[in-house]
Amino acid sequence: MKKLIRIIAVTLILAPLSLNATPKAAYIWNEIEDGFNYAKFSFKITDSERSTIHAFQIDPKKFRLDVVTAENEISGSNAREMAKKNRALLVINGGFFTPEHKSIGLLIKGGKRVNPIHNTSWWSIFMMKNGKPSIIRPNQFKMSSNVDMALQVGPRLVVDGQIPKLKESFAIRSAVGITRDNKIIIVITSGHGISMNELAKRMKNSLFQGGLYCKNAMALDGGSSSQIFVKNGKFEYSQTGFAKVTNGLAVYRK
Repeated sequence: MKKLIRIIAVTLILAPLSLNATPKAAYIWNEIEDGFNYAKFSFKITDSERSTIHAFQIDPKKFRLDVVTAENEISGSNAREMAKKNRALLVINGGFFTPEHKSIGLLIKGGKRVNPIHNTSWWSIFMMKNGKPSIIRPNQFKMSSNVDMALQVGPRLVVDGQIPKLKESFAIRSAVGITRDNKIIIVITSGHGISMNELAKRMKNSLFQGGLYCKNAMALDGGSSSQIFVKNGKFEYSQTGFAKVTNGLAVYRK
């Protein structure tokens, strides 16, 4: 009986320590350059398959974002080619395109509209206006001289901290998000494909929950289009896609 009492007493003493213990972060941000960070973490999709997220955190006060386009839409291009041609630090695949390789959706490059808006309600627009990022619905967009760039694709993954209803389908994914302190998160997955809902959860959740803590986020054109090329100093990461693309999202030094 005395032994049982001692066990209960030790359990009661240790319980508050367990409850108040600091949770372990799923990953850490590695600084490539001031305002340009990289993180990588994996998680189980099935009992035998894993997916990996490669995430880049960009400070828009120190770096500029813009749209890049293929030199020839019909033949298309890839992230590596567009990054090198435009001398960008990072290029990730961008918006949708037709089977004939014509871009679909709003593209504003260097403050100039290069492709018209597509009026589909479930699509969304990532834009930089006066140097600040936002993700809006197509019917909220108004062209003005202070819109630096815009890329229309979709769907929205996180809206004001909440995950909307999303269709389930599995693929390699790419996405862009905005944190609560207005940092930009650029993401691509590798390994086993993931669902839109899984991607949304990973964009929304905190780092202690294996997420990137975005208040707002949207998917880029995923699947065979998903690709990225990053070269900043000694750091390089490249992931090729199976498809040629017509446009992408690029990061430059200011």
